[in-house]
Amino acid sequence: MFVDYAVEPFYYERGVDFYKDGQNYAMASLLTMAGPTIFGEAAFDAMLAAFQHAAKAKTPEALMALVDAVRATRWQELPEALGPLAKYAAPECLAAIATPGVNTDAALVVLQSLINRMEVMAEGAYRVEHDQSKNLLTYHELLQRFIDHEQNVEFRQTEIAFLKFPLKLTEVTQIDSKTSPAVQLADVMIGAAIEAANTMTGLKSGGLDPDALMSLYADNQFIHMVPSLDFEEQRRFRQGTQASELIDYFSANFAGPSKV
Repeated sequence: MFVDYAVEPFYYERGVDFYKDGQNYAMASLLTMAGPTIFGEAAFDAMLAAFQHAAKAKTPEALMALVDAVRATRWQELPEALGPLAKYAAPECLAAIATPGVNTDAALVVLQSLINRMEVMAEGAYRVEHDQSKNLLTYHELLQRFIDHEQNVEFRQTEIAFLKFPLKLTEVTQIDSKTSPAVQLADVMIGAAIEAANTMTGLKSGGLDPDALMSLYADNQFIHMVPSLDFEEQRRFRQGTQASELIDYFSANFAGPSKV
């Protein structure tokens, strides 16, 4: 999310499609995996904390504190990533962070990625049952607008993910997991996947063996949101992505209050 709001608007203003062939994903992966080493661990952590605060507070003071935090890193080591704020205090980036509704909640990103995969895998109409969740409740109206959208349009995301409207998804409901063995099983699988991902990325040690867990899943069940430094493979995997077009389409059709 840091890349989406603190970096990408700078390039967009200069006519560069930062999402082309997954360039945004490559930079985000690099920052995630090597950012502490490149920029200094303490300064990098302080920068991310300042970004979270700025996205929440949206005050001039919080935004300038973010710029100061970025400048306190060794940003010259990778100016393509941190230069927009460190060198230019790019107004377009600060404006994006200050936009109402912009936050650091990854729930919608994960939810949209999940819908992309389910749409590809489902042969026909389907519904989703989800454990009771405040995050999901927050996005219930937006999800319903996705479901009700009837215009015929399709966007390529990755080699294995496309988003096509109208959706095959017909309903999303929240239920008490205590009454649903299926949701209980899903909770166990999700917990195991999170633990394995944390082990794989070095955030945790001594957990489940990621390779053993991943062998239980088919390739088309992965959303591929794990950071990767195999830039050539990721470029191939995301080549031809229509992420920019999708963002513009969402802005035109789903941003703001419902028009109905």
